[in-house]
Amino acid sequence: MISCNNSHLLVVEIEHNIIATGYAQIRNSKISLEHEQHSYFGFMYVSPKYRGQGINPRLIEELISWSNHKGIFDIYLDVYAKNDSAIKAYKKAGFEPSLVEMKLSIK
Repeated sequence: MISCNNSHLLVVEIEHNIIATGYAQIRNSKISLEHEQHSYFGFMYVSPKYRGQGINPRLIEELISWSNHKGIFDIYLDVYAKNDSAIKAYKKAGFEPSLVEMKLSIK
């Protein structure tokens, strides 16, 4: 994925330790969506020690800029429903819920 023209990988290092990551990948959209392609953000992570220091917003900003440069207008990501801090951070960055994934566990 690192050498792919349709992906952009970010890795933040401090003193040879990876403290944050994220990637954007251009994907084909479902027929029901407005645009033929969208950008998917994944592996968005900031080490707990460095959270609240503005790293995640900078990652998002860079990935949005890259997506925009590629002519992409829609961005999607997945977040666990119970991850309130991540949901809050993504809403602060302008994301809104668009599709709810449902799950049923059977034994």
